[in-house]
Amino acid sequence: MGPRRCPACGRPQGSNVGCLSCREAAARELAAAARDVTPDALPERASRLGAFLHRPPWWARASPGKLRARLRLFWMVLRDAADGSYRRVSTKAVAALLAAGAYVMSPLDLVPDVFIPAGWADDLLLVAVAWSFVKRELRAYCAWKGLSPSHFGL
Repeated sequence: MGPRRCPACGRPQGSNVGCLSCREAAARELAAAARDVTPDALPERASRLGAFLHRPPWWARASPGKLRARLRLFWMVLRDAADGSYRRVSTKAVAALLAAGAYVMSPLDLVPDVFIPAGWADDLLLVAVAWSFVKRELRAYCAWKGLSPSHFGL
């Protein structure tokens, strides 16, 4: 059985931007996927991210070391900002980091991750853009924490 067809246009439901029924179906699907993005879900998501960073799966351990170090730095900044010990991080920087993380973790991508090279490339591109956007603030965080910025590629 293939994808459900839209009764209005006959295409796969949610795929035709010109069809109001398809747009509404896509909006319902996005709303259903976003229901678990709440402040109550953050501690559970953070613990899963911490477990991932503490013991990454084989495919993440095979990644370049600088990428893992940068992910660790992202995690430290978010953790310190969340518990209130580091208050100098701007709202824009937190939004950029969270948006990049949410995009990478989200099953809905511009290019689906099943198309391995291109699907992962758009995730990495967004992370690189977010990284360059918050680089100055990450250097300040490293100075506050007493870390070497060069360890994280700053």
